[in-house]
Amino acid sequence: MLNFNGIPDPDPESAIWLGKLYALYGAIGIPANLIVLLLTLTSEKLRAIPMNICILSITFADLMVLVAFLSSTFWAMSFDPMICKVMGVGIYIFDVMTLLLPACLAVCRYVAICSEQTLHPRLRVLKKRKGIIILNGIFWAYGLTFTIPLIITDRFGLGDIGICGVTDINSIGLWIYYMVVVVGALFGAYVVMFIFYRRLGNWVKTTSSMMVMSSRTRETLNGTRNLMRMLRWLLFLPMVVYYPALTIEALLRIVPRAVSTRTARYFLITVPLAHVLDPIATIIFVKSYRTALLKSFGRPRKIGFQSSPADPGTIQSAAAASPIFEIKKTLKTPTYGNSLKPSEHHLPGQMAH
Repeated sequence: MLNFNGIPDPDPESAIWLGKLYALYGAIGIPANLIVLLLTLTSEKLRAIPMNICILSITFADLMVLVAFLSSTFWAMSFDPMICKVMGVGIYIFDVMTLLLPACLAVCRYVAICSEQTLHPRLRVLKKRKGIIILNGIFWAYGLTFTIPLIITDRFGLGDIGICGVTDINSIGLWIYYMVVVVGALFGAYVVMFIFYRRLGNWVKTTSSMMVMSSRTRETLNGTRNLMRMLRWLLFLPMVVYYPALTIEALLRIVPRAVSTRTARYFLITVPLAHVLDPIATIIFVKSYRTALLKSFGRPRKIGFQSSPADPGTIQSAAAASPIFEIKKTLKTPTYGNSLKPSEHHLPGQMAH
């Protein structure tokens, strides 16, 4: 029952109850994430929606980080150094990915609701499935490589905070790398997510002020509102459950043994909660996932435009739809006042059902 430094766990009793708690989180969250993954992979309608690739990536990262958090359970059972070393790498990789990927979802949704002419040329590639796959591939390429310097220098093990992860960073070069490559990437992702969240909000505000609205536009509007609720969940919940533990970890890196291992572990109680609740939020906010889940239980339900908000991922770009024509059918001489023209409010695409 030794750790990597050849000494026993500072507080085996707290290691045992934390391991049991994380096992409980895994028993709930791992099946929940597996359900969302299987729905995405087996449902033809869900596979047909390109933006669900982002949801698939987020769910996979949530699943794997819960598996990695079971290192606390295995550590409490065996105190095997190799388990903590390997699983600590997994925690860092997939934890960071769950914080980065919501930015991908926000960007792809904004691209979906905008006409190609109004987008920056670099964003137009995200109108296609291949572009979304490439963007996700870039995220995962970063996630699978940023820990390499920490692995080479053997920085993973049982940290002072009482969980498997980075033990210490004892060189200026590693500190610079950590702050620029890891902390900088997380900060950049949050900035991108905030910017595109604001753009989605402006689109919702402008579209809501329309005097006349087609059913397709109303569906898109409701779907975007739901996606914004999901993004708020993905953005703010980690702040609530992570930041207390991150504060203690930062304190321990600056002032070693500033708090006891048992006290530090109290701040780790809520850390995995975000990954347990994310798949539940996906099913709540994304209509196509709710529908697919009901059908998987043999209870298909028809959800009309008026009975339920739109799916945040069902917009596909196609020039076949003509929102202006739909409005002309309703009003022979439409009056828009100070509002934008219909073509500026409506999607140039067609809703995928």
